[in-house]
Amino acid sequence: MKIKQILPIEFIEIEEGNFHLFIHAKIGRKKARLLLDTGASKTAFDQEQILKFVDESTLHKYEINSIGLGSNQVETHLSSLPSLKFGDIKLSKHEIAVLDLSHVNHAYKILGYPPIDGVMGSDLLYYFRALIDYKNSRLVIEMKGK
Repeated sequence: MKIKQILPIEFIEIEEGNFHLFIHAKIGRKKARLLLDTGASKTAFDQEQILKFVDESTLHKYEINSIGLGSNQVETHLSSLPSLKFGDIKLSKHEIAVLDLSHVNHAYKILGYPPIDGVMGSDLLYYFRALIDYKNSRLVIEMKGK
């Protein structure tokens, strides 16, 4: 049995003809705002924003620094989210990267947009066989049920 979920996408035109795409997820009972990033290899959360969802003691230093997200090498931590929900699809104990995304949130602040909590990367997009439906402003994901 497959569980299919259709999530609304928020499009923000950061400059003429250039867009960022956002979705919402839930971590526990708290809503998280995520940037869709097909170029990000792993789902990642900002090191400050993640503390709204998990205790700092759950963060473990990752010995390999990450590259990307508009900066050079970035010190990375790993954490496991107790639950991560996209509509009716729920993942338990999903491992995420935790890094400094303050430069991204600073840019959004300058543009007058709210901060992001993290980035939904290709690990989850691939796992969910995600389809970005630009015409209807939605993300279609699916997961095999038990």
